[in-house]
Amino acid sequence: MGRKSKAELAIQAELVDARNSPLLTAQNNLTPALQDVVSEIDNLFGDIQIANMTAFWRVGRLITEVRDDPARYLTNEQQTAHVDGASLLMSIFAPVYTIDQLRGAVNFFEKYPSEGEITRLLAMRCPDRPRWRLTTSHVQLLSQVPDDSQRAVLEEKCAEEAYTARALATELQEIRGKQKNSGRTHQSPKGLKQQIYDLLQHQRRFIARSESLWLSENKDNIYDDVVNSPAVKLDETVRGYWAEVVENFQKLSDLVSDHEAMCAKVKRELDKRENEEDEEEEAPKQRSKARSDITR
Repeated sequence: MGRKSKAELAIQAELVDARNSPLLTAQNNLTPALQDVVSEIDNLFGDIQIANMTAFWRVGRLITEVRDDPARYLTNEQQTAHVDGASLLMSIFAPVYTIDQLRGAVNFFEKYPSEGEITRLLAMRCPDRPRWRLTTSHVQLLSQVPDDSQRAVLEEKCAEEAYTARALATELQEIRGKQKNSGRTHQSPKGLKQQIYDLLQHQRRFIARSESLWLSENKDNIYDDVVNSPAVKLDETVRGYWAEVVENFQKLSDLVSDHEAMCAKVKRELDKRENEEDEEEEAPKQRSKARSDITR
């Protein structure tokens, strides 16, 4: 039998403590009225977790918008001095919240840029401990993992084993230790599911940022800002960036066409396979019917 990781030992210790708790014994003998109270408190805790995680994500989104759109949020003097909008915003809240917390919110938004991702995280459950939920402490730790596939594996492990934030932190420490000792970046095995998920994540990020930052219909977007900017702001550097943006979109257009062609090819192959499977299922029925006719 292999040695248990520190994270597994931490989980085991917490489960033992929970099983020995007098509260657990009491829960097996509750009146209907008290069961209603337990259910209500459970729902309230769930509402708190949803509100906390959603708010944390929105803070990250707002700081990112300010960072990425200085023309909208900073004065001309601040832009000339190359003031970082995100740093300025963080300094305003620094007396109340730590810089690490605010940077954690930004990191959270960058790793999970769509609201659909938040819904998915909030819906994750442990089969053996249905009251377990992912919290903002979990997502702050998960957001530190740069590799999408490795992060997805850790998400599933958290849910399957009802990791506390402390156990997840221990798991990440072990992973970092292995990376340091091996001299190379630790990579989770990438099966078909993870490869498709990686592609989906990149799509989601680009779509989410396009809708919220670059092509927003609810506020001036980057294209409006370029058109409406005074000539003095459109210096050589800005024009160089813009020329590269245009060139890259031309490349992206070609790549998207290639992706669409490959998706169409995959669809044809899957449809063909499905039809063949249907024919194979139908063949025994036809043979059975033929034998039945002969015996009449």
